[in-house]
Amino acid sequence: MSGKPKLHYFNGRGRMESIRWLLAAAGVEFEECFLETKDDLTKLQKDGSLLFQQVPMVEIDGMKMVQTRAILGYIAAKYNLYGKDLKERALIDMYVEGLLDLNEILMTHVAQPADKKEQHLATIVDKATNRYFPAFEKVLKDHGQEFLVGNRLSRADVQLLETLLMAEEYKADILAKFPLLQSFKARISNIPTIKKFLQPGSQRKPPLQEKDLPKVMKQSMYGPELWQRRLPPAWPRHPGARSCSEPSEAAATAAAAARRPGEPAHRPPRSAARRRSCGHSDSSHPLAQGLRPRPLPGHATAVAPRPPRGPRSPAVPAPGAAAATRRPRRQPGGRGGLRNPHGGGRAGFFLSYARRAQARSLTREDGPRYRRAWRRSVPSCRGGGSIGGAEGNKNSEIMAGKPKLHYAKGRGKMESIRWLLAAAGVEFEEEFIETKEDLEKLRNDGVLMFQQVPMVEIDGMKMVQTRAILSYIAAKYNLYGKDLKERAWIDMYVEGTTDLMGMIMYHPFQPADTKEKNLALIIERATTRYFPVYEKALKDHGHDYLVGNKLSWADIHLLEAILMAEECKPDILSAFPLLQAFKGRTSNIPTIKKFLQPGSQRKPQTDEKFVATVRKIFNF
Repeated sequence: MSGKPKLHYFNGRGRMESIRWLLAAAGVEFEECFLETKDDLTKLQKDGSLLFQQVPMVEIDGMKMVQTRAILGYIAAKYNLYGKDLKERALIDMYVEGLLDLNEILMTHVAQPADKKEQHLATIVDKATNRYFPAFEKVLKDHGQEFLVGNRLSRADVQLLETLLMAEEYKADILAKFPLLQSFKARISNIPTIKKFLQPGSQRKPPLQEKDLPKVMKQSMYGPELWQRRLPPAWPRHPGARSCSEPSEAAATAAAAARRPGEPAHRPPRSAARRRSCGHSDSSHPLAQGLRPRPLPGHATAVAPRPPRGPRSPAVPAPGAAAATRRPRRQPGGRGGLRNPHGGGRAGFFLSYARRAQARSLTREDGPRYRRAWRRSVPSCRGGGSIGGAEGNKNSEIMAGKPKLHYAKGRGKMESIRWLLAAAGVEFEEEFIETKEDLEKLRNDGVLMFQQVPMVEIDGMKMVQTRAILSYIAAKYNLYGKDLKERAWIDMYVEGTTDLMGMIMYHPFQPADTKEKNLALIIERATTRYFPVYEKALKDHGHDYLVGNKLSWADIHLLEAILMAEECKPDILSAFPLLQAFKGRTSNIPTIKKFLQPGSQRKPQTDEKFVATVRKIFNF
């Protein structure tokens, strides 16, 4: 359709390696354009090819995608590596985010000073064998399948194999105590597309050697001091690859918005094939431009090929039949060939995900009779109704109660989750962690998968990893675009703004002698790298919102970032009139306006008291 994906990065692993892995596992051929000099990077920046002046960048399906997580999410959804429903996707996101925490530590080892390498290696081995690998060993044991999620290969399996092989490069017998992970490694390594990628001569890159580090720093414009500051052992630079139990890693993620009134009711499926997709078919990914999930080479797929068009079935009205009996060729709100098997346009796919996720959750835990009760009590994917908006929120709360948030009594990584729920009009409860013993109790109870907070109890799940929680909420409450391409833009905007929010969140935890310098860096990045992008996006798009023509996660995330930046410098938007208008407009959405009022569950700006509390609870 648009040729092979083209990857722009250095000739090494870095943040592009996981993208190479995922494309290769999906059997997708790709080209690479290596950045050999600083001038190569500067040229991409001046050409306007890099949204936030950063690589990796991947040209795919007519887009120049940046932000590693956004790229990975797009590829996983397009090639059917993202589960069959919203709940499976939530598990995949949690597993992937945990693995990326460990990957970040592994990737930064080569950049450590010589006198700290031994200590850093010990940290790698400790966290791998005591925090991450035991979690995945347990998942494989409890799930009883060959894969981490469901019964087919997913993005989480590919990411886990990549991480296992990286960890073995530092300690060859690191899996000695994990027999199920050893079997998993052998099994996934023998999938034909992955086996091919692991062979010599493939596009897989070797580990970065210390002798190559000066060249990489020169190409990337980072001096040794800046490199270590951006990629330190305990504070990963990328906002998504972070340890949620260590608040000064500082990365807040986005918040979301309210459902617009007058959302059209979902129409019934148009065919028996589409009615089947309301059940267990893997064909329900929100693919843009009419794309269908592509089966992996060497693997069976649940997506049956569409039969050739034959004579009309008697059940299908003939031309000229009454209009009331005919169904339209396009769904309301749909565009660009997007076909939604559950009707309703916009984000009907995500709505159907949530209904099926909730139904399956009941089925697995309580048996078929509860599933029948669920179908009677909640509108099915075949009929009207929506889990977005007041009616849908009420149905969800009846089923599972209010979400319960577990975190310290302050902003931190939980604040964007509060924003998202509040903007969606969802009431939630909070259980504050006030002492180190409170945190240890959660860990000992086994409710923290990677021994980290935030943790949110929602829809029968105890979700961890901020990015996974936010993604689940955004999809469930119709804040994630109407198709795969809109979702890709939302992800890019969210990940970019999260970079800025992470810098702001980390600021109160900086040593006193570096705070002034860090504040200047925040203002410089906000006004020269991030805000100009959003000002241009609003101008070029010509709508009230960043993506499409309705409120999305990206809009709320941007508003949160703007208000945080204004706490650093009140007139920081003076050169951005469209962002000023955006701020005023979005702040007046009723649910958001309510959240911004005194007495709401929004938390105040981080002060020294909260910093001291965090240090005490988390041993930071």
